[in-house]
Amino acid sequence: MKRNIYLKILLGIVAIVLLIKIITVVFIEPLVGKKIETTFNEKYSDYIVEIYKVHISLFTSALELENLTIGSKLEHGGLRDFNGEIASIKFKGVSLVKFLFKNDVDIREIIISNSSIKGKIPFPGKAKQPKVSTLNIRIDSLRFDKIDVAIENTSNTKAYSVKEGVLKVYDLQVNKQDTLSPVILKHFDFNAEELITVSADSMYTIRARSIVCSATLNTLSLDSFSIHPNYKDYDFTARHKFQTDRIEAGFSNIFVHDFSAAVYFRSRSLVSSYIGIGKMDMKVFRDTRKELRHVNNPAFQDMIYNYPGTIRIDSIGLLSGNVTYSEHVEKANEPGVINFNEINAKIYKITNDTIFKTEKAYLKLNAEGLLMGKGKITVLLKGRIFDSHNTFSLNGTLSGMDAKELNPMLGKNAFIYATSGKIDAMNFSLTANNAKATGKMKLLYHGLDIAVKNKRTDDTTAITARVSSLIANMIILNSNPIPGEAVRDGLIDYKRDPERFLFNYCAKSILTGIKSTLIKSPKK
Repeated sequence: MKRNIYLKILLGIVAIVLLIKIITVVFIEPLVGKKIETTFNEKYSDYIVEIYKVHISLFTSALELENLTIGSKLEHGGLRDFNGEIASIKFKGVSLVKFLFKNDVDIREIIISNSSIKGKIPFPGKAKQPKVSTLNIRIDSLRFDKIDVAIENTSNTKAYSVKEGVLKVYDLQVNKQDTLSPVILKHFDFNAEELITVSADSMYTIRARSIVCSATLNTLSLDSFSIHPNYKDYDFTARHKFQTDRIEAGFSNIFVHDFSAAVYFRSRSLVSSYIGIGKMDMKVFRDTRKELRHVNNPAFQDMIYNYPGTIRIDSIGLLSGNVTYSEHVEKANEPGVINFNEINAKIYKITNDTIFKTEKAYLKLNAEGLLMGKGKITVLLKGRIFDSHNTFSLNGTLSGMDAKELNPMLGKNAFIYATSGKIDAMNFSLTANNAKATGKMKLLYHGLDIAVKNKRTDDTTAITARVSSLIANMIILNSNPIPGEAVRDGLIDYKRDPERFLFNYCAKSILTGIKSTLIKSPKK
């Protein structure tokens, strides 16, 4: 008898469960799907959302939306401007009690799988009124399993793309009346095979590959990062009215220690104990035949101080680097070129922490490399942090090399060639600030002979060029020291051009010391 009663109870429970399941599948799930579609489509009238299927588990408090599509209503040539597809969105551990009785959203886990978003959308221009949360929201874990994005701006060439991205957000909490912005992201991990962005003026494509950002380890690593101009040298500069640098750069094996991406997104703060760069290759081209835009450039220290967030980077290390600078000057047929190879460098104490307005600290740069691939050059730059005059010192040395190695620069930019000569050694020391640079130069060389070339034909054998070469060799001393005389010390004295940046300032300052060593009467 009792067995029959238990059996009836069990059958009754099974029947109720089946009934609930049937009601859920036949009525509730389609109703929920339609409700979500209607709510979204009413709020965002330019887009259409469609949900293929909804799965609800009342017993485990779970909800799954399967095969979502989001498309724009605007079409061109029969194709929508915007298309988004999501394989599934799973909500696990949904607290129905809090939602129904407290109007709070409390979810243990959300998993968004296989998202693909492509198309064109208007990027926000002017800052809009920040959106405010109308609910208390708490999500323990939010995970995007796979993200593929390719978005373009409808008003210019600005574009972003993400390939095979994975995003995990932890402990996401938003209180009612909180502003909805990246500030709410306290901890997250992000991986991606590739990130690409195209500048709004179409001039540059910036690409990062194999990105791994870990909130647990507080690290960021990239296999490579590149800045690639979308036009060749003269096509690039032709698109600018004024002189501008065309910069092409590639960095590999990048590792950032003690870095929080969440802190960066919240406050734009750049904080790291060490940034390591395995290799750098950089090419810079400038066409100085174009008009110069007369705008003052800030000193490199002011650029650090004026950064809108906190900068506190203990050190940056570069293991190997190559830099090529090309400049096409007025009346030259081709650009002159100068190379720095096998660069090894470290920068210490890059910060805008205002504590150093009262405490002494110095930014330092130690670097060594090969000038034109031949002469070993070393430099040490040191500058007091928060010095009112932006004072810095620069000391350097250059080992022996043939003077002919400098011809790729001298021939195109100064219209002279070194036909013979040997640089035995060079060392210099200067102090510079916002106004000028002063210092001393010791350049030891022997057997120097030069030839002046015709600016139009590049010929050094014509009569005019030969006469000019003769006069030049009379003015320029062929050795230091001259046999029987003491070593001549060069003087560095250069007034800062506020329209130029650090590299130009240092190079022009050093050049005054070289000139004062080479020329019999520097004033002439």
